[in-house]
Amino acid sequence: MIRAIIIDDEPLAIDALEIILKRKCGNDVQVIATSNSPKLGKSLIEEYHPDLIFLDIEMPGMSGIDLVQSFSNPTFRVVFITAFDAYAIEALRLSAMDYLLKPVETDDIINVVAKIKSEIRKNENLLGTQIQNLEKLLTQTGVASESRIGIAMADKIVFINISDILYCEAKGVYTNIYLYNGKKILASKPLGDFESQLSIHKFFRIHHSTLINLNHIKEFQRFNGGYVVMQNNEKLEVSHRKRKDFLDAINDLVV
Repeated sequence: MIRAIIIDDEPLAIDALEIILKRKCGNDVQVIATSNSPKLGKSLIEEYHPDLIFLDIEMPGMSGIDLVQSFSNPTFRVVFITAFDAYAIEALRLSAMDYLLKPVETDDIINVVAKIKSEIRKNENLLGTQIQNLEKLLTQTGVASESRIGIAMADKIVFINISDILYCEAKGVYTNIYLYNGKKILASKPLGDFESQLSIHKFFRIHHSTLINLNHIKEFQRFNGGYVVMQNNEKLEVSHRKRKDFLDAINDLVV
């Protein structure tokens, strides 16, 4: 039996993957722990010594690649989970890394589990070399740099990981940016500028004054007009005009 841990900052993605593994790969894979925090995920790996990690690439605070590289001699296998663009997917393929594309498909999970099972039987683990190749290829394609953004403030420009942004909120001609670590940045640009730049990174404008990171939704409540609960437990209204488009946007995350 392959002992597995799932690490992904999207709780819905964890649930979807865990359900498919139990239903379709239950004889081969046992999910022993899950985490939506890379820091906690690292602790779980150290505690449980799993055979396999299903690992999101882009997470706030620490990327999946950084997490793997924090182990000097990893003995576990890794299947990366990604919503990256075609260039990053090609980098994963060329580096011979196992990966799943979001939203994950049942057949893809079954196939990757069969491959990992075969590798474990043969005692093959090329993870160290694969990670080095992947990092080099991602840098060459420019994907790594696209995961950061410079925020112009009144007195300086700060650079942050896009995945660290929970949501953006209009404040007149300025924008408040709320981060995963609890901090808030007042940007000297209007919300529309951020919508234009971040929409390709799974951000959605749920209200004329609110732009959210879909990866950080904790719940969607249908009642009282509809609102989302973010990872920091903040409740944000979904406007009636935006509701249908919002439901379409999150449809791929729903099992």
